[in-house]
Amino acid sequence: MNINFTKILDLAINNNASDIHFQTGKKPIIRVSGKLMMVEDAEFFQLKEGSPEFKVYMNENQYQYYLKHGNTDFAFGYGDDYRFRGNVYRQQNGISMSLRLIRNKILNFEQLGLPSIFKDIAENYRQGFFLCCGPTGQGKSTSLAAILSHINTHREAHIITIEDPIEYTLYNDKSVIEQREIGTHASTFSDALRATMRQDPDVIMIGEMRDYETMQTAVTLAETGHLVLSTMHTNSSAQTIDRIIDTFPEQKQKQVRIQLASTLTGVVSQRLVPSINGELIFAYEQLMVNDAVRNIIRSEKSEQIYNALQGAENGKEEETSMLRLEQCLVNLIKEEKITKETAMQYAVNRELIDVFLDY
Repeated sequence: MNINFTKILDLAINNNASDIHFQTGKKPIIRVSGKLMMVEDAEFFQLKEGSPEFKVYMNENQYQYYLKHGNTDFAFGYGDDYRFRGNVYRQQNGISMSLRLIRNKILNFEQLGLPSIFKDIAENYRQGFFLCCGPTGQGKSTSLAAILSHINTHREAHIITIEDPIEYTLYNDKSVIEQREIGTHASTFSDALRATMRQDPDVIMIGEMRDYETMQTAVTLAETGHLVLSTMHTNSSAQTIDRIIDTFPEQKQKQVRIQLASTLTGVVSQRLVPSINGELIFAYEQLMVNDAVRNIIRSEKSEQIYNALQGAENGKEEETSMLRLEQCLVNLIKEEKITKETAMQYAVNRELIDVFLDY
């Protein structure tokens, strides 16, 4: 590369950036607190397929995947404290690369500002299906890493993670941890998941729920006495449930509704929202599955989940296991942590911001 690559990585770390973007013929751009900033004193980025620099952070499988598909995921360590998750891809003007900064030190629930349900899942659940959802870059992997780290330091369990690529590196403490990377240690999520049935796991973390086979196996594993954690790129609890069910063939949807109603323990849809002081703070929608929600899932009326969430009086987590994203955002407005304009930008239903502000 015709730039001082490590200089850009160090700059991103020192500025607490979340992402770095490289485009051929352009200067690098870093994302800090949600805002894109060009690195003005950097050299222009140049990368050519087949050059030694191109393959330095990839293994041979990842490189071959790139040649065939025009993009590939990879990850690499940077010193003792950091990792970068990357995607390199062809685009109209050449080759681009995006890197996500990952800190090897996993923060605890309090440091991340996570609601108490995360600690509850880590300490008190031995089976079931728990999902962290939200758009890309909203901290889903970090939230799941906090759960796994807490389990690892507080109880004995056999933890298997299936990721593409491995993000946070975990080491045995009270638990036994094994991390598998798609393309390196297993061919697909579904193949790796099927293999876990013979590996005596207690906790299984799936980096992302992407396809029918993965979802089917994950639900079966939760049904057979395992705690299964995963992420999805959905905007709300109801959408998450519908997305899972709609992934299945029509003739199997009734059966998966029954399975999901019995295994799903909770869904948290999360956002990292810019605060008034410029930092990113945690906002979320929380749905913990009770008998009423189980009946809703079985009865093909997922839209009624919003009625359950609407019942979160005053949005106080200690009073209810349900909380709408819009109520959480209004709580942050009233605490003078974010502006109303910011809440409107991140709300799924913007009309509810004014409704909850009038309570």
